[in-house]
Amino acid sequence: MNPSTKLATVAILAWIVLLPPSAEAEIAQQSEVEPRSGEEFTEAGESGAVLDDMVVEAENEVRQGVEKTAFEFELSAAMIDSFLSDVDAEALEVSPVSGLQPHLNNLEDLGSDQTPHLWLPEIPGTPVATFYPEPEPGRKLKHWNLTITDFRGSPFRVFDGKGSPPRRLEWDGRGDEGQMIQTGYPYSYVFTQTDKGTNTYNHAGVSFRLPALDYTDRDDRVLEMSGSELFVQGDSAMREGATQWLLRATDIMRQHPYSPFEVVCVAEDAGLAEARATAVAHYLAEQMILPQEQVEVAFEQKSDLRSEMDGHVKIVIRHAD
Repeated sequence: MNPSTKLATVAILAWIVLLPPSAEAEIAQQSEVEPRSGEEFTEAGESGAVLDDMVVEAENEVRQGVEKTAFEFELSAAMIDSFLSDVDAEALEVSPVSGLQPHLNNLEDLGSDQTPHLWLPEIPGTPVATFYPEPEPGRKLKHWNLTITDFRGSPFRVFDGKGSPPRRLEWDGRGDEGQMIQTGYPYSYVFTQTDKGTNTYNHAGVSFRLPALDYTDRDDRVLEMSGSELFVQGDSAMREGATQWLLRATDIMRQHPYSPFEVVCVAEDAGLAEARATAVAHYLAEQMILPQEQVEVAFEQKSDLRSEMDGHVKIVIRHAD
């Protein structure tokens, strides 16, 4: 090969090498599609023909690593309440869950398979209030006094002592004469401290009331509910929220399956008091499926009752201990 031919060959090779990948692919495509002058394509399989189509099969294997972690979900009573439908509430009102069994009035079953009604308001128990007195800072105290007053402003229960007050003071709800706090009535309190220099410091509390109450009286357990929570004023018809209080009371009553119950209602009119007590007793026996032979009815007539007291209901669980 003479020098000029060798130089031309080197130039062509250099041009091919320096082509970008896209141009190189385009040249290869043109060489396959466009035949040179005087040549024709022949069918596959003939002598000198192009190669048969090649099928290339590839298998891709994909591996994934999945790490499972523990998922903890804390279910609260409020969340249970948010998913509660009207149908669920009606189904859960009748306890126990074995209510469709033939042994429906078996006392032992009634006291054992109790459906918890977590969405209902609690009936407050004792102590009804806990006070946390704080001594007057920088003072040497001589005497302290905590007076709980009724709706008239009269002293109902008085706690007092010398020196600094206790850090914690529990009140069982009883007055100085042993009477129980009345549900529905407003109460308040005043905390007084006197130092050795005869200076007095008064701290008035806010008014409070109890819509219901659960306490013991000797060997009986007593559930009291304010009349304003249960009945329409002057009528024996129950308010919309009355069934919730009675349903919660039923939960407590089933804890004492062998004890008789007495339903006592107070009103200004004797006939109205009796009608209300009978309505509560029928609800407990028919709707709550409590044994009817264990439920007794009583009523009291009192004049000049405040609206909080009119329709007041007391359920006495006899011999609860």
